[in-house]
Amino acid sequence: MSDAAPEPILYEVSYTGRVLDRLYALADVAWARGDGPAYAEAVRELHRRLQLYPQFGEQLNDLATEPGQIWSGIIRPLSIKYTVYEARRLVVVAALPVLLPKSKP
Repeated sequence: MSDAAPEPILYEVSYTGRVLDRLYALADVAWARGDGPAYAEAVRELHRRLQLYPQFGEQLNDLATEPGQIWSGIIRPLSIKYTVYEARRLVVVAALPVLLPKSKP
């Protein structure tokens, strides 16, 4: 008998075109200021968390038109706001991400 944990049911994560464009533009800024590797890792980790457990951040609001919540999540040097539709297991990133100030060494 196997004691392996069942595979988690991932959330679908959707990024708008504007968000993707902004992520690429912020990557250029991060690399130019010297924290490109941290930025690249933050993008990977944010996507991973949004798929597994998007409620890792701070809940900001409940939606009025449809069951869902707006959240804010930070993994330095990146901050994003996103909407979680729990019943559909869907995460939508529509607000433009923000590049936080560079951490001190």
